[in-house]
Amino acid sequence: MKIYTKTGDSGQTSLLGGKRVSKAHLRIEAYGTVDELNAYVGMVRDQEVNASRAPFLKEIQDRLFTIGADLATAPDAAKVKKPDLHEEDVMQLEGAMDEMDAVLPPLKHFVLPGGTPSFPSAIWPAPYVVAQNVPASHWQKKRV
Repeated sequence: MKIYTKTGDSGQTSLLGGKRVSKAHLRIEAYGTVDELNAYVGMVRDQEVNASRAPFLKEIQDRLFTIGADLATAPDAAKVKKPDLHEEDVMQLEGAMDEMDAVLPPLKHFVLPGGTPSFPSAIWPAPYVVAQNVPASHWQKKRV
């Protein structure tokens, strides 16, 4: 299977279900933002310092694929099989954030990203920064 289709050369692409839309469509931007977040989460997951967190980070990536599939599916494509996101998924993520928040010192200042010899710490905030764009992309897509 090739990684290109040559069907988007005219500025159009297909959603799951077959509907053609502009590559500038908000849905494309929305799932592109989710894909970008997923790439950063994968980069963070692969760092040795995150070996104990890797399974949970992979779960996050799986849920991001689910969100991306939903965003990439045409609204009228009822027969497209895709995974669902469940309330338990959200609760698991919120629980993990609460656990981390309980052991971290209170954040009193913005953190200035910088590098370390083993891994550039400037990468660490990247998933957070991209994640901030996901809700806006999602809600813009809902309006279309």
